[in-house]
Amino acid sequence: MTETGFATDPDAEIVERARRGDDEALSELYRRHSTRGYNLALRMLGDPWDAGDVTQEAFIKAFANLRSFRGQARFSTWLHRIVVNAVYDHTRRRRPDPLDDAILDQLAGSESSRMFSGAAVSPAEDGLSPEVRRALLALSEEFRMTIVLCDLLGYGYTEAAEILEVQEGTIKSRVFRARAELASRLREVGWDVPETRNRRGLDSVTRETPDEQPRTPRVGAVADPADDQRTA
Repeated sequence: MTETGFATDPDAEIVERARRGDDEALSELYRRHSTRGYNLALRMLGDPWDAGDVTQEAFIKAFANLRSFRGQARFSTWLHRIVVNAVYDHTRRRRPDPLDDAILDQLAGSESSRMFSGAAVSPAEDGLSPEVRRALLALSEEFRMTIVLCDLLGYGYTEAAEILEVQEGTIKSRVFRARAELASRLREVGWDVPETRNRRGLDSVTRETPDEQPRTPRVGAVADPADDQRTA
């Protein structure tokens, strides 16, 4: 179960212990992945309460179905696929079903609720300005999810494709188009976004006041997918 297309799964041994009923292993998996899962939900939904509910719901589902995890992808990939699906379910039904905190406490250990509240990041402190958050939330769902995974959470195209269950070329195309749309929206509100075509990843964006730059969020440059193909 440990070998995947990416590398030996760093969570493999902990997952095995959790599958055997080790509550401490469940707590460790929660500590390792709750913040990233929450950040994914927060970037997609824009509301910390909804993001918290969705993330807890995803962990409940993941831990309850841990025996179905076969190790064909890394545990983090499998888990974030569940978070993605929980986000999509939430947007379809608007509000998640009420969650039983006792279930999460039983699965992830008695201190899970406290751990999650400590991991949560307020939108006011998440490193994105209000303008960037609004521009991000204005993207279509598929564009927003792709740019959140690749540009904000740091997933490579291959693993993002695994999480979203699409082709890698689809991810590259979506990133290219999402960065272009995001950059356009930010220029409309006065951000200086370089139109570089041959750089990958995220470029710094600046506003008028120089001393704001250390806390300035970052937005992707408009990069041609062909450039990624050549340099990948």
